[in-house]
Amino acid sequence: MKQLQELDLSYNNLRGTLDACPDNLTSFRILDVAFNYLNGNVTPFLAQLTSVELLGIGFNDFEIFSFNFFANHSKLKYLIIGNMKVETENPPWVASFQLEILRMCGCELNLPAEIPTFLSNQTSLRFLDLSRNNLVGKFPSWLLMNNTNLEEVYLFDNSFTGPFELPFDKNHRMDQMIALSIGNNKLQGELPNNVGFFFPRLEILDASNNKFDGPIPASIGEMSSLVQLLLGNNNFSGNVPEYILNRCFSLLRLMINNNQFNGTLLSTIRKLRLTFLAASRNNIEGAITDEWCQHELLMLDISYNKFSGALPSCFKTPGYLFLQGNNFTGTIPELFMSNHYRAVAIDFSDNKFTGTIPDSVYKLWSLNFLLLAGNHLQGQISSQICQLKHINILDLSQNNFSGSIPACFSNMSFGNVTVPFYATDREKLTTVPIEVLMQLRTKNLYLSFGSDRYQLLSELDLSCNQLTGEIPHELGDLHGLHSLNLSHNHLNGLIPESFQKLQNIESLDISNNNLSGQIPLQLQDLHYLAVFNVSYNNLSGRALEKGQFCTFDGSSYKGNPYLTWDTCKSESSKPPLRPTLLPDEVEEENSEIDFNVFCWSFAACYVMVILALVTLLWFSPHCWRMWFYFVDACLRKCFGQFLHGYH
Repeated sequence: MKQLQELDLSYNNLRGTLDACPDNLTSFRILDVAFNYLNGNVTPFLAQLTSVELLGIGFNDFEIFSFNFFANHSKLKYLIIGNMKVETENPPWVASFQLEILRMCGCELNLPAEIPTFLSNQTSLRFLDLSRNNLVGKFPSWLLMNNTNLEEVYLFDNSFTGPFELPFDKNHRMDQMIALSIGNNKLQGELPNNVGFFFPRLEILDASNNKFDGPIPASIGEMSSLVQLLLGNNNFSGNVPEYILNRCFSLLRLMINNNQFNGTLLSTIRKLRLTFLAASRNNIEGAITDEWCQHELLMLDISYNKFSGALPSCFKTPGYLFLQGNNFTGTIPELFMSNHYRAVAIDFSDNKFTGTIPDSVYKLWSLNFLLLAGNHLQGQISSQICQLKHINILDLSQNNFSGSIPACFSNMSFGNVTVPFYATDREKLTTVPIEVLMQLRTKNLYLSFGSDRYQLLSELDLSCNQLTGEIPHELGDLHGLHSLNLSHNHLNGLIPESFQKLQNIESLDISNNNLSGQIPLQLQDLHYLAVFNVSYNNLSGRALEKGQFCTFDGSSYKGNPYLTWDTCKSESSKPPLRPTLLPDEVEEENSEIDFNVFCWSFAACYVMVILALVTLLWFSPHCWRMWFYFVDACLRKCFGQFLHGYH
């Protein structure tokens, strides 16, 4: 062990502690134990590694780590730490080493969460990753000034504020820089006009998820090596700078989504060979022409723009295809799988497509998400759709589909088979994360889900169509289903008792149909149910009151004339709908008198009679004498024997 110089134990499942053995650690040059489950206090162990040049200890369960223990480490060049509590400034110190690679990401730094000041003395950095540390303050342009040999800089997922300023004059360039990621911060203002001049060989530029505005700098067109340009989720405006992008001959990934761009993308599509295009939520217009067919796209997202026209017949299906929220018309063409990417998601929602679902869609065997809601599609739902066995989300709502619901839906996965997605803190981290977002309607809400979440969702939505017949009891076999919406159709028959097997269901909406019978008692076993709606049917009996059904009020049941309900909490209970009265019950119902109303009416009439009588006697002497004789006669008749004795 005394002669051991290199030890790489990273990406294992090692557990336990690292104990200090001073006599055996004198020759270590390389030690990498990152991405394990080691714990305990690691600083006494590290203090002995005075000869180490490469040290990787990140992504374990170690206690707090302090840079001060590196005071005697003059040979340290490569340092990899992550997902740790790190103490950097207690007290401030000057490092005796010059780092070439520093990867300190996802750490909890001692307050204030600013860039460690010992970095101000580092001048040899080639690779710097300070991402996901919640660092604050202005953009650290001094890091670029001090380390002119930097090749890759990753500062994304922090809280830097203010403008993005470059520290150089026209005589300085960073010719070796190939990656600059400042995304997901709070930077604002315009990108520097000369950004392309200072980073002429940049391959990755990520400025997404900030508050940048203004036009895209023309100097970006000087970046002939640019492969990824990520500018999404800002406030950039103006026309899509096609004359700039056309000079980025190597560009493969372009993200300009969630900005305020106008114009078209046709010239960019003609000149470049993109594999990833995200331009959603802008004001871009035009049509998808035959020129688009030359691209083998992993993802195409042009949703929520002003595109129109029909899709060309040569169009190849990207892995992720999002066209929702435009004005596309015509029939959906035959969709064929790309030669390079398997189809995962198709979203044509909220357009003006007509006709039926083409047969080629049913051959996209790898499809996990198919959303065609909000169009003018019609015809019966073909049983061929059940060939999409890996479907997790199927949304055909708000169309004109007719006929019955295919019973073979039970052959589709809908969450029974989870699409593999591995993204833990123990996996190798992607330097510039590109997240695929999908907007789905679930639990009566429109929500956006990232790629690390929508893989876990499962939904079947056939609402707002013209479907008839009974609900197939086979739907109860979709054990992994989270949301089922069959509302606003013409379905009849009973609610299937097999729904009790939907043990993962969270939202169940079968309202506005012609369903009859009682709500099956077995549904009380659906413990995750958060949304339940059977309103406006012909259900009868009494609603369920146990389990999750305790939380549902009258809005879940209204419009069922023979159904009564209550809630578990009396203070929030609402009176059930009164059942429609039968003819022989009407007379009895009308004979009922409200006692309070009777008492108030009697009292008012009594007062009015007394007042009228007093007024009459006051103004008429004749009436007064007649009233006196009337009272005297009544007294003699009722109490004559007593009055006679008295006299």
